[in-house]
Amino acid sequence: MTYADHADHQEPRATRPVATWVLMLLAIAVVFLLPDWTGSGTRRPIWVFAIPILLGLIGAGFALRTKHPWWAAASALWGFVLIQVLVVTITLISGP
Repeated sequence: MTYADHADHQEPRATRPVATWVLMLLAIAVVFLLPDWTGSGTRRPIWVFAIPILLGLIGAGFALRTKHPWWAAASALWGFVLIQVLVVTITLISGP
């Protein structure tokens, strides 16, 4: 092969899973909005706790579309892990 053969053949650009990263950051933001920071005592609806999980799963779908299986796995686990960390942190800080 000559230099001209290499110059004509360009590798496809690797796409980054930006949508996955954005959804993972949104999941963090939602988790920070879940605790009752004002101390009003009002409870959040139970379905609100599913939002970080859904964001993680949607991010996993975007990662799979761009052929990033490791990012898909990380994003899928991310929502579940964030909820568990939130529950443990609230329990340790305010008690059962």
